[in-house]
Amino acid sequence: MGQSDLGYQPTIRPPWSGTRKINRWTIAIVTIGILVLGALFSLIYYSTAQISTKTFTYTPPNGSYRGLSISDVDGPVTVQIWSQSTILINGTLTAKGLGSSLSTITLTNSTSNGNLVFKATFPPSAGILFSQTFTATINVFVPASSQFENVQVTNVNGAVRLKNVNSTSVAIKTTNGNIQLDCVYCLNATAVSTNGNVTGVFATLITKGTYSLTSANDNIVFIAPSSSSFQLSATVLNGSIYCEITGCPSAADGRALTYTFNGGGSTVDLNSVNGQITLVGT
Repeated sequence: MGQSDLGYQPTIRPPWSGTRKINRWTIAIVTIGILVLGALFSLIYYSTAQISTKTFTYTPPNGSYRGLSISDVDGPVTVQIWSQSTILINGTLTAKGLGSSLSTITLTNSTSNGNLVFKATFPPSAGILFSQTFTATINVFVPASSQFENVQVTNVNGAVRLKNVNSTSVAIKTTNGNIQLDCVYCLNATAVSTNGNVTGVFATLITKGTYSLTSANDNIVFIAPSSSSFQLSATVLNGSIYCEITGCPSAADGRALTYTFNGGGSTVDLNSVNGQITLVGT
């Protein structure tokens, strides 16, 4: 007697498929991953899209200043002459990133002992995901009649430009940025950039003066009157030297050049590692 004869009916089920369950888990994981990535990209977008700016102006007390010191961390710095009889410092502050605030940027100044000091200070970054960046564009206007004993500008991520400066001593340093130095009168001038071009334009080279331009990974251009009297020392490790000043030796192009121009009244040092050095006479 069979099962059907006893009234029992066999249960018929579809074969079990492990593949179907695996596919469902895969789809679920992929979906969750897409949602997480979407949220992450949205967070990054809104973080970088949040930007606020404001301008600032500072006029120091009237007086004769013998020293000028400007310090920045991120952003260009320009020092130039103008037709007014007072010094003016202005610029723009920018805060970028989720939760960033302009109120965390600190501008300080002092005018003690005949020295004018202006400094921009930024808070530390809040990390990669919630990265915050701050910049300060600083413009300094000085009277055309100003004669400083020393001018100093330091920066980290930004260009530095000094236009028609009159100072016994000039010192410029930046890590990532170009330097443009135009000196009407400078007895001692130093300009150093790690990653950026350095250009020095000198209306005259003073007897016993020293002029030093250094760029580790970019180019150097030195411009002075062809009639200047100076002792030149130029070296480059992975690059070349080009001399376009009247009186340069015919074999000047190379990686090292030492030469005395018109008696050697002043000293000029040009140094680069991975760049090109060019000397131009006016």
